[in-house]
Amino acid sequence: MRILCILFVLSLFSCKNENKENDTKKSEFTDLQIKLDSLYNSYFDKNSPGAAILVLYDNKKVVNKGYGLRNLETKEPITPSTNLRSGSMAKQFTCLGLLKLMEEGKLSLTDTIYQYYPYPIFKNVTIEQFISHTSGIEDADWIIENSTKNSSEYVRNEDLIEWYANNNVIRFAPGTAFEYNNGTYVTLAQIIEKVSGMRYEDYIKKHVFEKAGMSRTQFIDDADSSKIPEYAYRYQRDSLGQWQSVEGHPMDEVTGAGGVYFSLDDYARYIVNHRNKTIVKSESNELIFKPISMNIELHSEDLKILKGTESSYAMGWEITDSMALSAGLWFGTQSFVIYERKRPLTIVMLANNDDFFKNRLVDKTYSIVNDYFNKAAKNVYK
Repeated sequence: MRILCILFVLSLFSCKNENKENDTKKSEFTDLQIKLDSLYNSYFDKNSPGAAILVLYDNKKVVNKGYGLRNLETKEPITPSTNLRSGSMAKQFTCLGLLKLMEEGKLSLTDTIYQYYPYPIFKNVTIEQFISHTSGIEDADWIIENSTKNSSEYVRNEDLIEWYANNNVIRFAPGTAFEYNNGTYVTLAQIIEKVSGMRYEDYIKKHVFEKAGMSRTQFIDDADSSKIPEYAYRYQRDSLGQWQSVEGHPMDEVTGAGGVYFSLDDYARYIVNHRNKTIVKSESNELIFKPISMNIELHSEDLKILKGTESSYAMGWEITDSMALSAGLWFGTQSFVIYERKRPLTIVMLANNDDFFKNRLVDKTYSIVNDYFNKAAKNVYK
């Protein structure tokens, strides 16, 4: 009987300690959430478009929350399962598709684009130079976007390839400079189609999204938002400061450089698989964050700690010695991901409006989260 009493007391003591530890962690998480709530609620409310933020540490969701509305007419809120347009963050997936084809022995990153599309403009540039924005050729995406502003017809990937077939505009010698180029990523999407024998969208879904656990991630198809669950409509302010929908841009359906809708929940699964190196083979995984451009300073305007930091472009990411960064900017949508390489921290920010970057929310968010993990959480995360 005495032994049973002792065991009972020890059990109570153990439970008390365990509950205390859980309460401490919960308290730490709550402190971070309160600070982020204060920040985001000062910009987005129940009558405005908004944003979604995910903070992952050691593959655990510390923060996973939406602010504002995904649809101003129906007043439906943004949640972790809301699908928002990712902008250029889609380039990560195009690069993973190329790595998959490389693993299958169907292409090499040193192949010239001319091997797949024998047009003069592609003669001396490689897949790797297209990936790293160092090709030197004109950006057909930019040219066509500016020529179709008032068009009612949607531009297709094939329209950009046709422009390249009929134009030979070289801005600088391949590999000698960095100049961001969406048109090259559209071309890479078409190469994936040509080599795989599948639609680009279908290939990426099968070989990237499914491997990453992104079951609800989708490409825009026929500009039909009804095909995407929990779709976040995109908004910009007009000259009077009122929110207006900007759905239906002529370039909305162009893929390879963009065109992907995903949620925080799906992207969290992607990051976990990314860190666990389960999407591509280990030798391919080493290439994802391997710098392949010269020194650049791409995202320092949004994240001030990058000022003066040496960085390069890799496979859909800007790379420093401690971070990988990717951002997206399209009409009524802005996105940013900070993937730390020296600690298991990832911050994902998705917005369905054009105020996010202007309000310096990338920098403000990182400052709060970084301070938390450097100080307040030092006894929780070691």
